[in-house]
Amino acid sequence: MPRYGKIVVIRRNGIDGMVYPLTSTSCLFGRSTGCNIRMRLPWVSNEHCKIEINENKEAVLTNLSAVNPTKLNGAGFEQPVPLKHGDVLTIIDRSFRFEYPLQSTPKKRRSRSPKDETLQQVAEVELLHKKNSGAKSLDAS
Repeated sequence: MPRYGKIVVIRRNGIDGMVYPLTSTSCLFGRSTGCNIRMRLPWVSNEHCKIEINENKEAVLTNLSAVNPTKLNGAGFEQPVPLKHGDVLTIIDRSFRFEYPLQSTPKKRRSRSPKDETLQQVAEVELLHKKNSGAKSLDAS
């Protein structure tokens, strides 16, 4: 079962609470019994917001409540927004932190120029030469 990330409940005292792993491509927050994360507060909509994993494995947050909109990092939003690792979504007075799994956090690769490739090759040849020279001097003793 794939893991797309996790939702961490942030308690009112600021300490992490329950953790909900995202194992499907959609997570629905709300008051309805069909929600993945159910909140039994009268001000929460039946379907308040959702997180969906798109084809690029990016999490996207969509607000579904017109009455009490979801906030992302303390600010309102109107269109679906991509989530970043550590983003905090707030529904009424309840906060949740989104986290990508560690192994899927993309790492940027540095592209090498032809000059960098040549310098790398020269360094490898010099290292090999030093190793061979050291081996010969040990044999001679």
